[in-house]
Amino acid sequence: MRKLIMLTLLFTAAFCLSQAFAETLTVAVDNITVYRDHDQHSAPAFQLYRGMEIISDSRVKEADVTWVRFDVHGNSFWAVEKDGSAEAQLSSYKARSYSCEDGDKKIAVDKKLRTLTILERDESGWKPLKQYPIGLGKDTAVRASTRKITRPHAYLTLKGNGKFSLLETTGSAMTTTGEAVIALDRDAKTLTLYHRGKTEEKDPQIFPYGQTITVGDYVVKFASDKFHIIFNKYMYPKTKKFDRLTPEGVYHVVRVNPVSRFGVNPQTHRALPSLQLSYPNAFDAWDALRYGVISIREYNRIISAALNMKMPPQDTKMGSLIMIHGGGSDDWTAGCIALEDEDMCALLDEVGLHTCVEIR
Repeated sequence: MRKLIMLTLLFTAAFCLSQAFAETLTVAVDNITVYRDHDQHSAPAFQLYRGMEIISDSRVKEADVTWVRFDVHGNSFWAVEKDGSAEAQLSSYKARSYSCEDGDKKIAVDKKLRTLTILERDESGWKPLKQYPIGLGKDTAVRASTRKITRPHAYLTLKGNGKFSLLETTGSAMTTTGEAVIALDRDAKTLTLYHRGKTEEKDPQIFPYGQTITVGDYVVKFASDKFHIIFNKYMYPKTKKFDRLTPEGVYHVVRVNPVSRFGVNPQTHRALPSLQLSYPNAFDAWDALRYGVISIREYNRIISAALNMKMPPQDTKMGSLIMIHGGGSDDWTAGCIALEDEDMCALLDEVGLHTCVEIR
């Protein structure tokens, strides 16, 4: 009973405690003001928003106010954990920020699967409308295909670290071993995934032709007469300029560039438009501030842009100009999301300015 009461209190506070000792605290209201000292009459340093986390190393209680202390890149800051009036700290941040619940269409990008999906809202929720293959940054993955398969049965063995082997047979008995094996049955038009652990073999999974199979960092698809394989190497979210990585989080289309350097309309032979995303967002900025990539002033500029649905600063060390553009779906970009030119034309017919984009 005591544990249940404590959990209830935690969720009503401005922060939610998720770990003891070196306490990880999560903002549970719309925004929290951060000060350089435990004094609410001093000038605020910056704001934290719902879902952002800090690691607190101490507490100070003053009357009905509990302060928590935390570090940001070697500097100490303070925020009120609970003062009995958490409702007073609510702002209109949620109402003014862009949500993927707004609008009739949104874009979902799956970095691992290399897919961009347009979703459309109807009475029952979000439904996939169209899906396209995409390319990301150079060196984020290794792509390969097996030789052409001519026999009734084939076994693709995934050996780890991007390595694999292919065995073809006329019978249906599996004679190969590995961390995971995908068995192809051309007559039944099925793929069977056998997971191999160190001590036991898991139940096999059966997939129809054309379905993408993920096994760890491998993404495998059988098309026509061969296996196509992606081995994901560097799939981290973007954190700084020149890292050639694609960000992860919720963004929106903040600008439509009418003439992109990448992609040509197959019908008109003119340069295609591209879609610029609102990178960096507030959570990108908070991570960058914590690790010393940007200053408090730059953090506040990014937050102001996010609150007002404007272009975030493009002149920080976090990088800039994250676009969705044409030019081909191989991994060749500097962190942007690239589509085949025909697919980019189709995307532009469906979405535009302010469309929400979820990248994961």
